[in-house]
Amino acid sequence: MQAESCTHIIWDFNGTLLDDVDVAIASVSDMLRARGRGPMMRQWYREIMDMPIIRYYEKLFDLSKVSFEQLSREFVDGYARHFSQARVMPGACRLIERFSAAGCRQVIISSFEQERLCAILRELGLAERFDTVLGAGNIRAESKIERATNWLRESGAQPDCVLVIGDLVHDWEMAQTLGARCVLLDRGHQSRGDLLRCGCPVVHNLEEIAELSNDSITQK
Repeated sequence: MQAESCTHIIWDFNGTLLDDVDVAIASVSDMLRARGRGPMMRQWYREIMDMPIIRYYEKLFDLSKVSFEQLSREFVDGYARHFSQARVMPGACRLIERFSAAGCRQVIISSFEQERLCAILRELGLAERFDTVLGAGNIRAESKIERATNWLRESGAQPDCVLVIGDLVHDWEMAQTLGARCVLLDRGHQSRGDLLRCGCPVVHNLEEIAELSNDSITQK
């Protein structure tokens, strides 16, 4: 797409800027094994993914026997153990540079906890590339919509000049709430089938976003 048609880019982080699906699968596998169950498989993981994340845990665990807070802590601890498997998503740096060269303001809005999110961005050398980083205030991986709505109001951005790039149906839901455009990446945390039902463009590589026409990225 023509970067010049956007004034603001909202990036998701996990599964979009950061290729960390294997990290998440390894962490959930640890949680399952600790309860005498088999490991998480990639296809199963992506097919049952849901947001807010409590809906995902409800599909895997009996929340009357183990609290959501305990599961959240176990996941975060496992994520830290397996984080060496994560990497910057292929094509992310080039696309960030393309948008930057076109004068776009770039923002991260993530369900990942703010302090850890900023630390990872510094580790990856990406911290200075974004105007704003809006992580969560806790480890519960709750909805991003309220933070996105507040950001839109405070930024003064025109919704039809905002592009959301994510890997979850929730990212599309956020874009819908804002009145923004949306493109979804199918190599993140949710299955391609789920993403296609949103009706917005779905790509396999971030580089493909630069090839999309402006008319194909509209508010649905």
